[in-house]
Amino acid sequence: MPVYYFMLGWAVFWGCISELTAKVVKIGDECYERRVNIFLAFVTFSAVIVFAGLRSGVADTAAYIKMYDAYQIGFSGIFDTLKDSDQPGFILLSVFIKTYISKDYSVWFFIIASISGLSMMYGIYRYSKNFGLSAFLFMVSCNFTWMFNGIRQYLVVSILFACTFLIEERKFIKYCIIILILATIHKTAVVMIPVYFLAINKPWHKTTAIIIIGILLCILFADKFLNVFTEVVENSSYAEGYKEIGKTDDGVNIMTIFVSLIPVTISFLFRKQLDKEKNNEIMNIATNMSILAVCIYIISKITRSGILVGRMAIYFTTYNLILLPWLIDKSFEIKERRLIKYTMIVCYIGLFYYQLNVAWNGLEYISKILNLKFL
Repeated sequence: MPVYYFMLGWAVFWGCISELTAKVVKIGDECYERRVNIFLAFVTFSAVIVFAGLRSGVADTAAYIKMYDAYQIGFSGIFDTLKDSDQPGFILLSVFIKTYISKDYSVWFFIIASISGLSMMYGIYRYSKNFGLSAFLFMVSCNFTWMFNGIRQYLVVSILFACTFLIEERKFIKYCIIILILATIHKTAVVMIPVYFLAINKPWHKTTAIIIIGILLCILFADKFLNVFTEVVENSSYAEGYKEIGKTDDGVNIMTIFVSLIPVTISFLFRKQLDKEKNNEIMNIATNMSILAVCIYIISKITRSGILVGRMAIYFTTYNLILLPWLIDKSFEIKERRLIKYTMIVCYIGLFYYQLNVAWNGLEYISKILNLKFL
């Protein structure tokens, strides 16, 4: 636990320094934004990258270490390995690292953690109205724990988050190509192809209603809907682990659903006011993503499938990191804004403590390189 508290403190301290030294820059015709120093943004995310990259034991880390040790050195006969795999891109990346960089799994972990962490940093740096607050939310919402558990899927999620500008600029072909490449790392990436067409629409309009109706239909036919996901996973590398976890899987908890509802509720209540804002294309995208996250969490609870359906929400909840600071700034007056912001900070710290200590019974951390062991 001390490791995670240290990472939170580090991110908060350097996030605040970043905000205090931020400068106003011109990003378009008569359009200005506050931007933090890119080096300080890197420093803010450096702690989580280091601890994630140098770990030896957290959650599914042992399974990944075993996986890396089993990978071959060199590409001779690699196609025999790839033909029956559901993650050819991830295997190729791993074999490349093991062949040309290092056989040490710590180097492998560090490279993946760096790509994921820097992609998240870039996305927040580019799209957030308040980098420091977004970095804080990245930690206290426990979004960062995906860098320690579920790293393959999060690698895909973080890269797609950094590529959000392709949605903003309506570059579907390029975005689709990136998705198809990332789908070789984690198949769930393909869901972002239809999501593209939902994300480019204005929230709380006809398209939103269609999404909600579609979600309700999925809930109505929950058994058939869940069977599709089950069939995919049971034929994947997750099969053995899923069968064990599935025995006690009860879907996402109510608190998770409640937290995910906050930005959606604010957006809905102030939709007319927010709709008048100029240059808010990214926020429209983030709002639609947030709505999708809530719908997926509800399906997860109804179908009692947190490990299957619930994990899909990370593609969309990541956008709350940039959405919440923007909503607070645009939806409330100055006095109300301060009260809402401080209340949010306190509540999220409580969530951080609850998630790590109660829900996860204290998340372990082991690092042989750093000589750390917290169980």
